Order: sequence, then C-alpha cells, then structure tokens
Amino acid sequence: MCELPNEDRYVLTYPVVGNWVLEQMQAFEPQTEHQQKVYEMMRNVVAESRFNNHHMQRAYEDPVAFTRMKDELLATMLSNPEESMPVHKFMCWIEDKVGRLVSDGKLLHKETYTTDLGHGLFSPVKGLTYFVARPFERLVNDNRAGPIGLSIMVVDDEHPEEWHHRLLSVGFEEREDQKGMFYDCETALEALERGQYDVILTDLELGEGKMDGITFVEKAYEVQKRKGVKPRISVFSYNDEKLQEAERRLSNFSGESKVFHQVNHNNKGTFTATRFKEEVGYTLR
Repeated sequence: MCELPNEDRYVLTYPVVGNWVLEQMQAFEPQTEHQQKVYEMMRNVVAESRFNNHHMQRAYEDPVAFTRMKDELLATMLSNPEESMPVHKFMCWIEDKVGRLVSDGKLLHKETYTTDLGHGLFSPVKGLTYFVARPFERLVNDNRAGPIGLSIMVVDDEHPEEWHHRLLSVGFEEREDQKGMFYDCETALEALERGQYDVILTDLELGEGKMDGITFVEKAYEVQKRKGVKPRISVFSYNDEKLQEAERRLSNFSGESKVFHQVNHNNKGTFTATRFKEEVGYTLR
C-alpha cells in the first residue's frame, strides 16, 4: 500500500490499518474475565472503525449506535481501571506503531486522509484509539475514574434517554426528585427554574417552532447565575455550522462565556460521555 498513488492510499488507509490493528491485537492474552470483556469490546470498536467513508455503514445509518460502542467500552474500562490498564497499554503500543509508520512516510499523515461522513469522524488512528484510550488514561491518572458528583440535564429532541443514560453510566448523577432528560428547551427551562442541576448539555436544533439550543443556553446561564450555581453548560450537534455559530455567540475569551469549554468540535458523531466527563472535571479544579 505504501507504494500506491495517494488517491488510492486515501481510500485504502482505513481498512488496511484497521485490519492490521486487528491482527496485532491477537497477541494480547487476557488474564481475567474483565480483561476478556474489555478486549472483546475493544475489538468490536476497531472492527466498526476500520472502514473508509465508502463502507462505514453504521456511521451513516445509526451514528448514535456507532458512538455508543465507544461509550460502553469506556464505562466498562472505568468500572475496573486496574484490570483494564493492561488492555489499554497494549492498544497504546499498537497506536505508537501506527504513529511510527506515519512519521516514516509509510502511511499518509492523518490530515491528508481525514474523512467527512457528516458526523465529524476523523482519521483511522484517532478513530481506533484517541477517543477511547487517551480519555481513560487521563481520568485514571487524575483519580477521576469514579462518580463525578454532579447532576446532569440533557436536552435533545431525538435521543435524550440515550445520552442521559450514557452520562449516568460514566459517573454523573440523577436526583430522585427531578427529571434529567428533556425533548425540548421550554420544558427543560421550567425544570431548571424549579430544580438543581449542576451540568447542562443541549442539542442546538430541537425542531421547527421550538426554542433553539443557543437561546436556551443564554436563558439557562442567567437562571444558574441568579440561583448562585456555577454555570456548566455545553452544546452538541451533528451540524458543524451550528456548532461554529454557537462557539461565536456563546464563547467570550475576554470575559465570561455562556459555555464552560470550546464547543465548535462537539459533533455528536465523535461525542463520548467519558470525554465530556473529563471536560467537566476541569471545572472542579
């Protein structure tokens, strides 16, 4: 593959690198049931991530299911960090080998074969390890693998239960006396006035005639400030243009931003609950 024209290499990089990683993974020998489970889940993530933009049907047909695999893997790894660590280190070793192939010019640099599926998917190396292994490592090293101790509100017009469940699975909390997921901003804003939410995550487009996510963030920010709650508000979307707009309108690097972190890269196609937990964790320092 290294001697093929760049156009052909562009198309082949995903499946060739993915299959090579699967072959390398065969050398790992799980020592416990937990390691076996993590190993099998990791292989499934690699298998689903290995194809290029002409073949990655799961990303086209069900992007929520595509990212769910990564969230489920991360939640399982964080449930027993000590036993998960050998699998993690093994995958990082494979990632380093891929990195050396890129630096030696035997594989195209990732920016030259970044794909665009409309869901914000990146290069094979990132798809295979970056969104799983690195967040796990940072959370473990910072002693933040367990519960984060913050209640979460999720607003999404299509899959609020899905996103809410994922966030709970990695350590966010749900208060018994209040609802944590909403299909529209209007209802969520009413709940925010009555309840106590530490972290808010909203979609940007919630249906025709409904309050949009940017307007909701502006209103929610004022509610949290009035109630004396530190605003930890963020947005996500499949629409990169909307994310760019949200970044322009809600971020203020010279003053106080309405969102607690950079949001223009919060595409749902690569969004994981564990990565979001990591971002929220920085606000607790």
